Order: sequence, then C-alpha cells, then structure tokens
Amino acid sequence: MKRITGMTIGGIMLAGTLLLSGCTGNGEVTVPTELEKKIFLANNEGYLLNEEGKYEEALEHLEKAINLVYEQDPSLKDLDTEVQGSQLLDSPFNNAAWAWNELGDHARGLELIERSLLILPNDDVEYSNKGNALYGLLRYDEALENYDKALELNEENTSAYYGKGLIHYDRGDYEEALKQFDTYLKYEPSDADAEEYRIYALLALDKEETAEKHADSYFKKYSDRYEGYRVKGALLENTADYDDIVSFYKEAGGKFPQQWEAREKLGEIYYSYNKYDEALALFDRLALTFPELPEVDVWRIKVYGAQGDLKNAELIYQDGADTADIHMAMGDAYVTNGWYTKSVPYFEKAIKAAPLDQNGYVKKLQALDWGKRYYKCAAFGETALQSVTPVSSDIPWYTGQCKYDLGNDEEAIRYFQQAVEMDPEDYEAWSYLAASHLALGNEEQAEEFSKKALEIYSEDSTALYVKDSLEDRKSPLGERIGQFFNDNYLYNKDADKMGVALAKLEDPSLSQPEMAAVIDKAKLSEDRFTFMIYGKLYDQLAESGDEDMIYKDMGDIRYFRIEGFSKNTDDQFIQFLDEIPEPESKTLILDLRGNGGGLTDSANNMLDALLPDLVTCTLIYNDGYTYNYYSDPEFIDFKKIHIFVDENTASAAELLTLGLKTYSDNVTVIGRPTFGKGVGQRVFEDKENKVMVFTVNHYWNVMQNNVANTRITPDIKVKGNSLESFMKRVKQ
Repeated sequence: MKRITGMTIGGIMLAGTLLLSGCTGNGEVTVPTELEKKIFLANNEGYLLNEEGKYEEALEHLEKAINLVYEQDPSLKDLDTEVQGSQLLDSPFNNAAWAWNELGDHARGLELIERSLLILPNDDVEYSNKGNALYGLLRYDEALENYDKALELNEENTSAYYGKGLIHYDRGDYEEALKQFDTYLKYEPSDADAEEYRIYALLALDKEETAEKHADSYFKKYSDRYEGYRVKGALLENTADYDDIVSFYKEAGGKFPQQWEAREKLGEIYYSYNKYDEALALFDRLALTFPELPEVDVWRIKVYGAQGDLKNAELIYQDGADTADIHMAMGDAYVTNGWYTKSVPYFEKAIKAAPLDQNGYVKKLQALDWGKRYYKCAAFGETALQSVTPVSSDIPWYTGQCKYDLGNDEEAIRYFQQAVEMDPEDYEAWSYLAASHLALGNEEQAEEFSKKALEIYSEDSTALYVKDSLEDRKSPLGERIGQFFNDNYLYNKDADKMGVALAKLEDPSLSQPEMAAVIDKAKLSEDRFTFMIYGKLYDQLAESGDEDMIYKDMGDIRYFRIEGFSKNTDDQFIQFLDEIPEPESKTLILDLRGNGGGLTDSANNMLDALLPDLVTCTLIYNDGYTYNYYSDPEFIDFKKIHIFVDENTASAAELLTLGLKTYSDNVTVIGRPTFGKGVGQRVFEDKENKVMVFTVNHYWNVMQNNVANTRITPDIKVKGNSLESFMKRVKQ
C-alpha cells in the first residue's frame, strides 16, 4: 500500500485562536490598554498569516506578541504552575505553537503550547494543538490523551478526530483509523487528504468494494490532479494485474510529466515486481528530469542493491544528498546482500539525520541481530528506547530477541512484554514471551502467552514448540526421556531392541540411577557420547556456567583459549573479534586443546564470522534428512590463523578446525591428531528434576568430510603440553 508522505496535520486541522477585540473570556466588553491593543494586533496578524500558510512570517508577529505579553505580565516569563489569565495572554503561545508544528519543529511547538496551557482557562483548541505537537514527536499515547481532552471540551473538534485517525493508521489499527476519519469527514466532507486516508484504511481492511466506490468518486472529483491518480492507483494495486497497473501509471506519468510522484510510481511498480532493468532505466531517465531531487538517487540505490551491484550503488550514494532516506537505502542495499555489519554505519547516519524517526533504529537493530552481534544489538536496543518514542513494537521486539539469544530470559521478558503492550497483535512477541517464560520454568505464563500467539497466528513455530513442550511436561519424567531418546537417537537401526529397553522407563517408580542404566542399555555399546547425568553431577555442570573462553591481546597476535562451546561462546568470540583493529594485519590463535566440543550452533556461528559466503557444514540425521549451516559474505579476515589441537580436541572443536582448514588458505593446525568425533548431540533437560540426557543425534561433515574415522592431522606436530611449546611453532 502506498503511504502518504510529507503530509502535515496543522494545515488541515486549524489549531489557532483568533481574538475578538475588546472581549474577555466571559464576554464582558472592556476598553483595552495600548499594550493590549498591540498584543491583539500582533497576534491576529500572526493568526491570519498562519491561515495563509506563511508560517515564518507569522512567527515574526507572534514572537512580537509573546514579548508584549511578557511586558504586560513579567511573571509569565518563568511560569511553571497554572495561573488564571485571559485569552489575550495565552493566544500568542497557542498560535506560535501552531506555526512551529507546521514548520516541523514539534519540540518548540510543544514548549509553547505547554506554556499556553498553564494560563487558565484552557480550551479544546489548545489540547488538540498539543496533540499535534506530540504526534509530530511520535509520542502517540500522549497525543491521544490530549486529543481526547479536546473532544471532551468540544465533540466537534475536527483536529482531534483527524489526529487520532493518523495515529491509529500509523499503528496499523485500520478499523479505528477508519472510524476516526469517517467522523472527521462528517464535519469536513471536502477534505481530500482525509478521504484519501479513508480509502487506504479500507484497502488495508480488505474492504475493496467500499474502497472502490470511494476511489471512483475521488478520481472523478480530482482527475485533473495527480492525487486522483494516486488513489485510483492504490486501488488497482490491490485489485488489478501487473499489465493494467503499469498501463495506468504510464498514463499518469504522461499526464503529469513534471510531477515527481506521478513519474516515480511506475518505477516503484517495476521494482516491486522484480523488473529491475526496467526500473533502473526509468530512474536513470528521471535523474535527468529531476537532477536535484534526492529521491531519484534513493531509488537508483535500491535497484542496484536488489541487483547485487553494490559498487554502482556506492557511486550513486557518494554523489547523493545527506538525507536519512539515502542513508537508509544504502544500508538496506548491504543488508539485502548479506553485509549486515557493513550496513550499520549507514543506519547510524540515518539516525543522525532523522533522530526522531524510529526506522533507522529498527534497521540498525535488525542488522545487528541478523549479523549475530547480539551483545551490540541488546545494548543498542536499550539506548534506542531512551532516545526515541517507538511507534511500533519493533524496537522492543528486537531488543528482547537479542536478549533471548544471549540467554538473558528475564531481561528478554521485559522487552517482549513492552512489545505486546504496544502491539497486542504481535504474535512473534507473544510467542517469544512464552518461550522465555518456558526457559525459566514459568509454565503457567508460558501456556497463557503461547495461546495468545496461536490465536493470532495458528502456525507460529515458536508458540507451537512451547505448546508441545508443555504437553510433554505433563507426562512422567521416564516417559519423556524415553520419547526423547526414541525421537532423536542416531543409531536406532534395531528399533525393536531399543524399544524393549526404553519400555522400562514407563515405570514411574524408577529412580534416576535406574533411568541412567536404561539409557546405557538402549544405546550402542560403542557409543561413548550418549549418557545421562543427574544429581551432584548435574549441579556441577550447571554451576560451571558459560565461562569457557580466555582472550589475550599479544599485539600482532590475538590469542583465544576456548574450552567448550556453550550458548554464549560464539557471542563472546564475535564481540572480541569486532574490537580488534586492522585484523588483516594480525595473527589469530585458537587454542582448542582439551576442548571436547559443545553446541554445534555456537561453532558454526564462529565459522560464519571468519568465512565468506558458503556452506560451513552439513548435519545428517538418522532419517536421511540434512541441514546446512551457511555463512554470509561478510567475514573478519586475519593475516594468519593458527589452531592448537590435541587428542582431546573433539566434536564442535573439530568442526571449527576442519571448517577453517577446508575453506581458508591461511590456516595452520598445530599439535597432535584430534579425537575424531564426527557426531553431534541433542540434549534433554529437566531443571526441576535436575536431569540431562545427552543423545548422539546427527553426523556432521564439512564439504563431505567427516572426522569420525580419520581425525584431523596437524600441519605441525608438537609433543609437549605447555602453551610455550605451541607458541614456539607460531613464532617460527
């Protein structure tokens, strides 16, 4: 749907006060003083200029009126509490706020209208004017409160209905927006902008028949203006086929050849239908017709980005204007092509250019999230929520998502809760709110929130996972362990024999040691990687935490000692990598001696940070199903990479080693042959009963190579175990 851009509310919703000479608020006729006459004349001149749209000229008179007000009553200059006064004294503040709102300085407009509201009594115009200022500052909830106050004082305040319609439209609440615009149009039936919004709201609600009726009427009324074509085009985009839409916009462009929006729309259609060559040819022609218009360059960057031509996109960008839209377009071009962290500086420039626009903040959060920079994402999300008033649930959602990915479930809950408060229809926020509660063992809340998510979207995978997990938890522990083992064990060739062994887990009187014995009997005798832990051993593992990395800055050498791959190992690793200046001139050392493995996800995310666009590894399950891990094209390049291994380097540590050795020509493996564990595990955990079951779940390979039978042979062999003996080989 085409959203109206550049529309201001003040010009449609009159928010000024015209004074009647010699009248007080109670209608009593008085003889004004000379100073009061000057205030009256300056204010009314400003009001009339506002009416004509000459806001800068109006402010010259209104600022003069305000200074005269201070001369009339000096105590008003530092006013911070409500006082009784006359309309003569507060009207200049109200009218000046109107002018500043129209000029886009809503902060100044808010400052002035708040001064006006301190001078009692107040009227509906002042409250609607404050609503307009707050709307411009994207402080929607506060704006709605003031529009409602205006309507309490005057139910025919059209400004308030229009402002409420805009807010609900921006929030995607099209039903309520339609209601407000309908009411507004009862009072202002000839307002073209409101009628346009009504049609868009109808289209968003799939009320195409009603929308078509209004659009046809609108087009007949405004067929000599592009606005008529704009509305008719919006209808066609929802109801017609590609050829008819293109034909219509060609006609519109021919009728209004010097109007950018009329010409641009055809290119937008080409772009949305992936006709990039046609779109680029059109925008190149429009660059000659509209050489000073930044929007032309924005579209050319978008098209080049969609074509994967970042070089030409950058050339356009470098010659373009310093606008938020052009920065956003360049950032989006990099995101589209998988260069997530490289897009971040462009979104930061967009934020600087338009600090009150939440889109730059959302895009930066998205880039950090997709680029697996979860620490940065979470920290920036917290800052963003203090810097801008969000108009959608996106900022708190991404902040919560990154907290969730870091395992900070309690903090994630706070942000997901904020997201659903802003948008009760955000099923993803509800589902992750449920998942966070599930991780903390809050089953009642997890059930409640997963139901909410599924009521909105019945196929949400996260909510379905929570629902299934909660159902499983209703079964006895032994049954759940047996089902988990049966569903996930890699070596289940003799299903009957395994089924007989697992059947014993259905006995509810079984102790945890007896359950562990059943698992030992059900697995293959040569399988050393499937087992159950419980009791004190569980406590020891839980207390060990995620501190499995040591990082040392050795100048041109950056050393990482990695003892395992837990949930946050990859996040810590990437965070340290990002802080290394000029990595292409540095040597990276990954010390994986004694590292028995861990989470496959963690190892693959580390490969993603160090490798270009390729398949880092493939998982193979017992049913033949395969799953590929991919790295994006962006990676951190080092001069050299040395990997320390020994006979206890296994599983995910071998995966990291083999991945780097296979795909990079600057990698040297130092030490002794590795363990040779080419399989991965899936883990069942019951925190309440303090039980974990590790089950061999899949094979993994790197470019069809698996270490199960071959192990990884080092390029340089080392006999000793001291770090010094390994470091000597690096320095040689």
